[in-house]
Amino acid sequence: MWWKSHPLGAGFGLFAAAQAGVVAAGLVSLVWFGRDWAPLAAVLVLSLVFLNGGLLLVHRRFEALQEASRRLSLLAEMNVRVNREILLNEDIELIYRTILNYLFSVFNRASTGSILILGPDGYLTFAASRGFTEEFVAKFHLKLEDCFLYQATGGDIQETRLITTADFRRIETVFKPGEWEYKSVISAPLFIGDRLFGILNLDSPVSGTYTPQDVLIVEQFRTQIEIGLLARERYTTNIKRYQVDALTGLFTRRYFEDLLKVSLDRAQRQQESFVLALFDVDDLKGTNDSLGHLAGDQMLLAIANELRASCRYSDIIGRLGGDEFIACYFQSEMPVMEKNIAGIRTKLRAKPMRLGDGECRLSFSYGLATFPDDGTSQDALIAVADKRLYAMKSDTP
Repeated sequence: MWWKSHPLGAGFGLFAAAQAGVVAAGLVSLVWFGRDWAPLAAVLVLSLVFLNGGLLLVHRRFEALQEASRRLSLLAEMNVRVNREILLNEDIELIYRTILNYLFSVFNRASTGSILILGPDGYLTFAASRGFTEEFVAKFHLKLEDCFLYQATGGDIQETRLITTADFRRIETVFKPGEWEYKSVISAPLFIGDRLFGILNLDSPVSGTYTPQDVLIVEQFRTQIEIGLLARERYTTNIKRYQVDALTGLFTRRYFEDLLKVSLDRAQRQQESFVLALFDVDDLKGTNDSLGHLAGDQMLLAIANELRASCRYSDIIGRLGGDEFIACYFQSEMPVMEKNIAGIRTKLRAKPMRLGDGECRLSFSYGLATFPDDGTSQDALIAVADKRLYAMKSDTP
């Protein structure tokens, strides 16, 4: 029986036995002493009714406190876990699934749920879902203006909203009858800064599933999510600034040097060889002076794209700064790379390129060094490659 597993089960059992004894005593007294005892028996019965009613209220309050305690415990765990996932996990889809799974643990009466992401085209698509079929998720492509939250708020999307049966009677949706049976939905917008990033939904086909307190919990939690997502975006942006040169899209000097250090350590341990190349764009200053700095940037970008195209997936290439680039070609030999780079240079020099208001033939000088023949350290390899680069530059007419 249920009372055996209840925390207060033993107390309920004893109390029920005591009530049964009181009722039995009242009936026996009524039979034994006659109707004169009827008022006392009625008082006993009414007392028991009121007492049981009070106990029922206490029991419901106890269960409500238990549920509140369960939710608070899950929410505390959820805030720590989700924030950690957002900041440390690179798999953004796993982050969304973690958020949704924890919300379903807290709101276990939800039938379906979703995190929808707003794309640049103004349409919402699934980033994570619970309770929907794979086919529905794959085909889902909903215009922002057609979502429940937008319709319920008239487009004034600011905070978490409880959408009730009364709301569904008045809003227009693009879903056909039978495609959804929602009567109670908590819908929360997700912002990164001032930008609407997506929408979180918890759905139920039962009216009154969610309370204003539930809405407050989701509102507080979505604030935590937004803080985490904003911190993640800023962190990712800073990492990209550290790793990628803004103009050319090549690695920055600092990041390239970090990668080169790792490559040197691996090559020394595994007795591998690689070719290090330095590149210097010819006459960048003259282009800047005659055609403007925008034309100079176009020149740098064009040469960077050609050099990057010559790299394999395992190779690395970066911008040292100004008009200089650097690359490491792994599992390559000097004669092969000499031929490949000379081919790129010849191709660029053969056809004038439109830069700004004029035309210019692009060109670069380069120098190569081989690990370990020309050196076993970064400085030694760069020094040899730099010497050969300027020898070519001096010989170029």
